[in-house]
Amino acid sequence: METNKEAVKPITRFEDAPEYIAFLERWREKEAAVGQDDPYFVCHDSPLTDTSLMAGKRVLNFGSYNYVGMSGRPEVSAAAKEAIDRYGTSASGSRLLAGEKTLYQTLEKELAEWKRAEDCLVLVSGFGTNQTFVGNFCGEGDLILYDVLAHNSVWQGCQMSRATARPFPHNSVTGLERILASRRERYGKVLIVIEGAYSMDGDVAPVPEFVALKKKYGCFLMVDEAHSSCVLGDTGGGVDEYFNLQPGDIDIKMGTLSKGLGACGGYLAGSRAIIEYMRYMLPGFVFSVGISPALAAAALTSQRLLRSDPSIMRRLHENIDTFVTEAKKRGFDTCLAGKTAIIPVMVGEDTDAYRLSIAMRHAGVFVPPAVYPAVPRGKARLRFCVISEHTREEIVTALDTLVDVAEKEGIRLPAPGEK
Repeated sequence: METNKEAVKPITRFEDAPEYIAFLERWREKEAAVGQDDPYFVCHDSPLTDTSLMAGKRVLNFGSYNYVGMSGRPEVSAAAKEAIDRYGTSASGSRLLAGEKTLYQTLEKELAEWKRAEDCLVLVSGFGTNQTFVGNFCGEGDLILYDVLAHNSVWQGCQMSRATARPFPHNSVTGLERILASRRERYGKVLIVIEGAYSMDGDVAPVPEFVALKKKYGCFLMVDEAHSSCVLGDTGGGVDEYFNLQPGDIDIKMGTLSKGLGACGGYLAGSRAIIEYMRYMLPGFVFSVGISPALAAAALTSQRLLRSDPSIMRRLHENIDTFVTEAKKRGFDTCLAGKTAIIPVMVGEDTDAYRLSIAMRHAGVFVPPAVYPAVPRGKARLRFCVISEHTREEIVTALDTLVDVAEKEGIRLPAPGEK
């Protein structure tokens, strides 16, 4: 029988919930800075390539992760349309039961080859792929160690899991080893979760060092390649190709179909044993409909184009180098970026990032703000995404526009290394 428990005031209207009150307070701060001109949920009524159509006006697009221009590419669109004609618009069932298709098995086979893995499993959501795998691979008596800057989907998976979960300092192999040296022997399975490339700072993880550590302590290593696949490597193969890793160095290679592959969904690539188990036991796969045929066909075609035409990746890498070089010429702080398609420009305060994003859009350049809680307070930034379809002239125009807009708005952008 419970005793001495203080009475809790019931919440019967969501408007009275503390989280909603806090949300409204932050929303009012934004409105005080920019009025009704919301930087979010702005409609794009065309494919998001180097440009997009916004409110009937063609603008330069630096906000999407269509990294190698596959979404909107004629061959990819044609494959999606053909798949609809052949299979319909939906899998119409869980793949375990009625929703399986030869197309899905072909996609998984070729993704596994591309990722240097024995097998692969495709799911309907990138976020859900992380959440369901991290939430179910480990259980009671196991340990999950994740980079403190890992995606929210990883953290959500940790909350679902019955395992103990702890963050370690960003990209810190020594910080992770301190935890392993003192705790490894207390647990059965230990899962280390990192990202190949981080989505807010644009930096690449020292994956070979994490591989060595996982081997030393007998752990499983999972790499979230949402922003490194289709970006790193000569054919966009990600960290495996970039670092020339051996097939078994990474136990679970997670990726999305929504970035470079121009579709939607997620995948897990790894050993035959892990993937076969997940195919029958992973809740987010078993109890969900299969990916739509159109998206599977789009992803398959995109992956084949990347592997057959190395000029696509060369253009992307050249554009990344151009953007970083030109940004530094103008004194912008691009955080840790240099090798990935995400290149932030540091701003500082959330309200300044809102104002700059809106002013840039009105000046013909779309770039979204990244603010708290996606980044720490005082570290707001404009999050530029560079793609293979951009031209040098478009990159220079975007950066010159930022210089002009910041001056007109009276916002001084911090120099590299400035606190």
